[in-house]
Amino acid sequence: MPRRKQEEPASEGAPEWMTTYSDLVTLLMCFFVLLFSMAVIDKQKFVEVANSLRSSFQEVNGAGDKFDSSKGNALISIMEAKNSNEIEEIEHSDNLKMSEQSQEEAEKLKNIKKELEESIKDLQLGDYVKVIEEKTTITLRIDSAVLFKSGSAEIENSGKEVLKRTGLLLKEIENEVFVQGHTDNIPIYTSAYPTNWELSAKRAINVVLYLIEATGMNPGKLTATGNGEFRPLVPNDSEENREKNRRIDIVIMKGK
Repeated sequence: MPRRKQEEPASEGAPEWMTTYSDLVTLLMCFFVLLFSMAVIDKQKFVEVANSLRSSFQEVNGAGDKFDSSKGNALISIMEAKNSNEIEEIEHSDNLKMSEQSQEEAEKLKNIKKELEESIKDLQLGDYVKVIEEKTTITLRIDSAVLFKSGSAEIENSGKEVLKRTGLLLKEIENEVFVQGHTDNIPIYTSAYPTNWELSAKRAINVVLYLIEATGMNPGKLTATGNGEFRPLVPNDSEENREKNRRIDIVIMKGK
């Protein structure tokens, strides 16, 4: 009877496919480590490269020895300084332009004030119309008696000429202009104007409309306001003072 072949004992350890799998995982790990090393900037190496480039630009003296003419300024600092200088030059240029524009505007306002005063003199309205210059404004103050009848907001012919001359001058500038109506403290009771608020506001509006229609002023720079009796120049304790408080102020703002 033939002897049975002795069975070989089972081998111990990992299966053969694990060897191939381990090699694949190791290769993938090396690949990703390589990618990571290429993506991260080594600060020390960057400094070394910068120093190397700086050394390349150092001057060489007659004996062949190098000396550092940049005194250790890094390339990035040089670029920052350059950008800073460019920004300063641009700001300086803009400041010069703004200064020139401001001087030009101031000169225009000075001429307007002078021409307004000459127009008042020509029209012989010195007792009723005044030009008042303050720090931020130039105000043309017109007594209501020149422009309106008592209790009315319709502009009289006597006041149209001064308004027309004013509008032609103000048309040449871009400054904001506020037309402010003021009354005294005597109450008004009419169907058209129940209070001084309505009367002062309507007077200011009519002046604005006349300036636009007669001279072609830009409506966008005009504002009409009514203040009633609540911003008097002097106390309303006499007829003379009340006459001073009844007025139209054309306020020209300095600066755009």
